[in-house]
Amino acid sequence: MSLLAKSIVNDGLLYPLVVKKIHDRYIVLDGKKRLYILNQLSKLKNFTRSLYKIPCIIQPENKAQDISRDKPMLLSEPELANEIITAAQQNISHVSIAQRFECKLSIVKDCLSLQKLSPELLMHFNNQVINLQQAAAFATIENKDSQLLLLKLLGPFVSNVEIIKAIKDGKTVIEISEDNIIFLPSRGAPLSEREDDKTEFGKAGMNDTRPDRIAA
Repeated sequence: MSLLAKSIVNDGLLYPLVVKKIHDRYIVLDGKKRLYILNQLSKLKNFTRSLYKIPCIIQPENKAQDISRDKPMLLSEPELANEIITAAQQNISHVSIAQRFECKLSIVKDCLSLQKLSPELLMHFNNQVINLQQAAAFATIENKDSQLLLLKLLGPFVSNVEIIKAIKDGKTVIEISEDNIIFLPSRGAPLSEREDDKTEFGKAGMNDTRPDRIAA
């Protein structure tokens, strides 16, 4: 069995096929090897439904669509993080993990950093309230109370790309605009209640209590 076949058997499809409609048929532009392997697997007892429904992206007629290869499109970020952490616990190298899941090495490192998150932040990540990039930035703050407090302080600004990059870079003060300045928590002790009262920003309501899928 080829490496690609083993990958599909163990992890499923990581990226959809890219197809183009010509008249009443669909032509595969990207993923012919995967389709061939799925066809072969469908002949086996355990994979009789391999071709029942295959995820595809239909390419527009007059425009080529760029497909991001940073991380698997067919795994959610919590699913990918769980798989990567499990693989790392089996002493598989980071490079091998990146190759297995066809993602950038930086994605592997971000996923592994989530083990430093507070349980509450981990829950928000698993519930997809915050994404991998945001969660990995919060994980750079060692104090777990500060992580959660910062998430509350940021409120609607939590999706701001500049803020997330600044957190990850270890900055402490960010000027959002002429009137908005955010003081990030220190890398040690959490912000005091007095500092908490100074914030001008609303706090996000995050009350989903589904169980964590990644051990904190």
